[in-house]
Amino acid sequence: MEIHELKAARFKFLNHLYELTGGNEMKQYKESEIGQELGFDKNLTDLIGQYLKNEGLIEYHTFGPMIGITHYGVTEVEDALTNPDQPTQYFPPVVNIINVQHMEGSQIQQGTVSSSQRGTFTVETAKNLAEFLDLLKDKLPKLQFLENDESVLQADISAVEAQLLSTHPKIGIIKKSLISIKHILEGAARGFIAGQLLKYLQVLLAAL
Repeated sequence: MEIHELKAARFKFLNHLYELTGGNEMKQYKESEIGQELGFDKNLTDLIGQYLKNEGLIEYHTFGPMIGITHYGVTEVEDALTNPDQPTQYFPPVVNIINVQHMEGSQIQQGTVSSSQRGTFTVETAKNLAEFLDLLKDKLPKLQFLENDESVLQADISAVEAQLLSTHPKIGIIKKSLISIKHILEGAARGFIAGQLLKYLQVLLAAL
């Protein structure tokens, strides 16, 4: 794994812990389970945990091991999410992280494995799209839409998900649906969440 992939994996791990705890330093979770949820093997999970602990971003508790996020870890995640196009002391820009994910054991299918050409559908693109859709669906209740826009958005999400499940995904359909989603998000109530989703979406569109 290259250094930029490792840094991205570290942020994914810490950010997932932040989401699980809600930034509550008293909550604890099993390190191994977080790694499994992210698709990391044991060696990578242990390596990431050791690094984050040594930098004071997480703490180990009892056996398991159980881990919790520290105040410093909360600050790092929130700084990264607040300024997604800027690196922090420990992590690369968040908008770049979705381009460097390492996949293990994924069941997402793709039409090509060529990653050097534009207009192809890579494993990385499929993974990034799936993660974006999960994030979008999670944030839907916090967005405000114009009349009928939410139903259109749900249809666009379903269209992209259907292509992700296809053995021969059609890039044209995916891109058309993503552009539709972009227009709807631009019309949604302005705010931090809509802004972050649009930033991620712009990166995805640029990769297609």
